[in-house]
Amino acid sequence: MARKQIVPILIVFILANAILLFSNAYFIEATTVKFRFIMAVNVMLFALSIFNFNRIRKVDLSNPRAMVNSVMIGTILKMVVFAGAALIYATQKLPPVGMPTLLLSMTLYLIYTWLEIRWTQGKY
Repeated sequence: MARKQIVPILIVFILANAILLFSNAYFIEATTVKFRFIMAVNVMLFALSIFNFNRIRKVDLSNPRAMVNSVMIGTILKMVVFAGAALIYATQKLPPVGMPTLLLSMTLYLIYTWLEIRWTQGKY
């Protein structure tokens, strides 16, 4: 049962990495997107999703308050981790990330969050 529920997140992770690796190899000169940055975000999102999945499995899904609390805790946990990562990135002497990179990273964040909410609803 647990393996079947992890499959959608695993597919998103593998598909996103495959697209990013292909794009990094062929479009490195023509774009302002930082593919390595997005890959790092993808790995972080995948790790946090697996952590949240293990946490959500222990929650009583018949209790609506527990479901809402679980989703909120997972979202706050992700925000804290990414705020810390942003502070670490900002303290380094690296060039700015750029809007296209941030938008692609946010799209991945939304996809992973949507799949986690589906877990709490018991749809996977």
